[in-house]
Amino acid sequence: MIKFSQILFLLILIISCEPVKPRAQGADNELVVVSSLEDRAAIKNILTTIFSDTLFTPQPEAYYKTIWVKPEKFNEVNDHVNVIVAAVGSHPRNMGVKLIKQVLSASQYKSSMEGDNQLIFAKDVFARDQNYLIINGPSQNIILESAKDKGPWLNKQFEALFFKRQSIHLFEGSSRQKELEDKLLKNYGWTFKIPWGYTIIKEDNKEQFFWMGRDIPYRWLAVKWEEGLAFSDSTSVSKYVKKISSDNFKTVQYSDYMFKIEPHRFKDWGAWKITGLWESVEEAQGGPFISYLFYDEFTDRTYFLYMMIFHPGNDKYLLLRQVDIVAHSFKVN
Repeated sequence: MIKFSQILFLLILIISCEPVKPRAQGADNELVVVSSLEDRAAIKNILTTIFSDTLFTPQPEAYYKTIWVKPEKFNEVNDHVNVIVAAVGSHPRNMGVKLIKQVLSASQYKSSMEGDNQLIFAKDVFARDQNYLIINGPSQNIILESAKDKGPWLNKQFEALFFKRQSIHLFEGSSRQKELEDKLLKNYGWTFKIPWGYTIIKEDNKEQFFWMGRDIPYRWLAVKWEEGLAFSDSTSVSKYVKKISSDNFKTVQYSDYMFKIEPHRFKDWGAWKITGLWESVEEAQGGPFISYLFYDEFTDRTYFLYMMIFHPGNDKYLLLRQVDIVAHSFKVN
């Protein structure tokens, strides 16, 4: 009779012999989409339904860049971060259809064509820290209906992986300024993880204002706090944040174009999220911003976190999200 210890040893041996998957390659804000040329227009509409977010800088900039790949090149890109294999219909000469039949089991393919399984999602299929999505169905309309239903959930999976991978990039190893983090916690009662390269621009405990930044390209993050609850509804939020901008940044103001205030969940706090464009009243400068306004009942304080980007003529989404990830490491003592 085989003893339990022998079975356990065999399991450990099998696991230890399995090759470790490499970490997924490529940019975190890229979607590598494998499909035939004739399906691309339909697939683009489907992807727009799932990944509908756009940053206005003021020019519209999609959160994710789409990299189109022919089905014949699938093996060259299957280790990327976000891999999407897609096909529409069942034409025998469609190379995307042929690839779908190779990567799906017979039952999965049948459920995608005859059932309601048009979007099949998995993680870490060919590499670690990877999203893998298969889009397949008999028609564009049927897939679109599935995308409307499952799109928000799928978007969250891609956003979660983006946050995880970028957090590793920003905070792992010796890239953090832990002395400055400890100083903020000691002096002000709050702190966050601060990556290498950020320097203090202004700090004033009396005014309860802190501002740090990093240049070329320019990224700024500021914190304003005060005792008690300083806002009640969206109207008071708008007045409050505009006054903070004029009082503390002096030459910076909000543009009315794309200015938006909406209820939001910032970590464990119920918050207001304010987004839009900032502009300088003195120079031809401007760009996108994200800010959060919330009240912490344990410290009886109102906190306002404000992030700005200035990177003219270049993509801004990735930079703004990186500063937003720094902001999301915020904590109070």
